Amino acid sequence: MQDCNLPYHIDLSPLDKVEAERIILQLPDGLKQYAPCLAERIKEATGATVYIDGDSSFGACDLHWPRLSQILGANLIVHVGHTPYPPSLSSEKVEPQGRPRILYLPARSRLPLPEGAVEEVAGRAKREGWRRIVLTATSQHTHLLPQLRRGLVAYGVEAYIPPAQPPYFEEGQVLGCDYHLARRIEADAYVIVSGGVFHPLGLYLSTLKPLIQVDPYRGEVLDRTSEFSRFYGARLYKVSKAMGARVWGLVAGLKTGQYRPWLVEKLARMIEENGGTYYLYAMEHVDEQRLRTIDTPGIDAWIITSCPRIPLDDLHGYEKPVLTPGEARMALSGRLEPYLFPW
Repeated sequence: MQDCNLPYHIDLSPLDKVEAERIILQLPDGLKQYAPCLAERIKEATGATVYIDGDSSFGACDLHWPRLSQILGANLIVHVGHTPYPPSLSSEKVEPQGRPRILYLPARSRLPLPEGAVEEVAGRAKREGWRRIVLTATSQHTHLLPQLRRGLVAYGVEAYIPPAQPPYFEEGQVLGCDYHLARRIEADAYVIVSGGVFHPLGLYLSTLKPLIQVDPYRGEVLDRTSEFSRFYGARLYKVSKAMGARVWGLVAGLKTGQYRPWLVEKLARMIEENGGTYYLYAMEHVDEQRLRTIDTPGIDAWIITSCPRIPLDDLHGYEKPVLTPGEARMALSGRLEPYLFPW
């Protein structure tokens, strides 16, 4: 098999035991350019026909399996880069008989910790007087956490990695919609090893504690606390605006792991008990263009029950309040604290 020269290490050995006629290969958008090479390796290992899923998959909550299995007849999905989605966050109704098997293959970044990261985090902890730090990472970087912890402990910093919950969470792992592992350990500050803003912002909103990001892609250590504190203030303003809403748009997600009927029902009851009314919408994709298509002057505020990151990342600037489920509970209860994120 040819070398794909991937920037991530992906162990394909589990494919040696696979028996399948048609396989779907799913990759994050950042790895799709390597899909042809990986598809060829999967074909060589299994002898199966391999289809590359060209649509964006935003995680293990977004597997696309109903249409892929029904239309293409696929009996296995090879999903790269994410751990299985916790069943507590999704509905049994999206897992009927006939779902294809799903093989999850981790993708480990080959990038090391930024040079001087340990010293910088340790120095910040001592200057700020942080007694206890919790270390977290996205799934691509969890293998770096033991090294980071050893370095910090050597500098006299009390650092902890939250224990794993297999198969859904590795040690220290966070999801964009689930940070409960990090919150299990009381801390003065949190560190996350990841790129971008998506996961660090969610971790801050879940803890409201000082947050340091160790970014292997930029080779930097970033204190995100002030930046995210301002964002938090903006979210509280949106919650306060929604407290006067009488008519709500309530969106139920249709992605495979994002349909949460119990959450929709709970929020609907809260709206009715608060003297309001609502319209139910069922949507697979929610972004500003689609929201503008369905929005009407009669709707005062929106709640997204699919991915709680949509209100934060895609619809934060919308002129009406677009809230996460947790924020909606705050608005309907008439209180601004404690801040509830995400649920």
